[in-house]
Amino acid sequence: MSTIALIGADGSGKTTIANRLLEEQPIKLKYLYMGLNIESSNHSLITSKFIYYYKVRKYKKKLGIKGGLKKQNLSLHDLNDERLPDSRGKLGATFRTFNRIAEQGYRQIIAWIYQLRGRVILFDRHFLFDGAIDEVQTQKSNERLSDRFYHFMLTKVFPKPDITIFLYAPAETLFSRKGEATLEYLDAKNQSMMNIGTLVDNFVKIDATQPLEKVYRDVKNTIVNFHNHKPKNQLVAEL
Repeated sequence: MSTIALIGADGSGKTTIANRLLEEQPIKLKYLYMGLNIESSNHSLITSKFIYYYKVRKYKKKLGIKGGLKKQNLSLHDLNDERLPDSRGKLGATFRTFNRIAEQGYRQIIAWIYQLRGRVILFDRHFLFDGAIDEVQTQKSNERLSDRFYHFMLTKVFPKPDITIFLYAPAETLFSRKGEATLEYLDAKNQSMMNIGTLVDNFVKIDATQPLEKVYRDVKNTIVNFHNHKPKNQLVAEL
């Protein structure tokens, strides 16, 4: 069975499209969140949850937030922004790296189990395109050894999706939809996803500025056609 990664910057419509695919089931799909946000994950290691809640507790203390987050109209994601600089020392960075690798391996094993049961896996986001991928493209001279090792594992060792569907919208459109991040960050995110798309087979770019019904139809048709034909050669398409 195949693996399908649905990717795109915040505001591109990934969650809406994924939910509708799961509701209609054009083929037999199993949903698996593969992003870095543990709060959104449907499968994650206990160590990842511990690290996540520790960070949230630290941010709450720093910002002087007391009590439950719902009373403050906040979510855990609001307090745990992956765009913030990493202030960990070498030991902390190394632990984070190996925990992320273990997290990726854990979710990959889950994907294999469902595939053996005859399911096509729908990845919501993917480690390869999420988070640390910006450093893969820029090759920063001051990048930590642990980060370089993590990037090597992502690009050379871990399995890549059988098909990747990139929901693309310009930074201005993404910002107008969610009002998060900055135009510069969103533009860089789009560019990094397109860059890393050259490293995978069957990368499809879909215009997410179209009406939602058209975007959904393009995604569904791409998935069904790939599932029925499974091309062996690299497919780079724009819809």
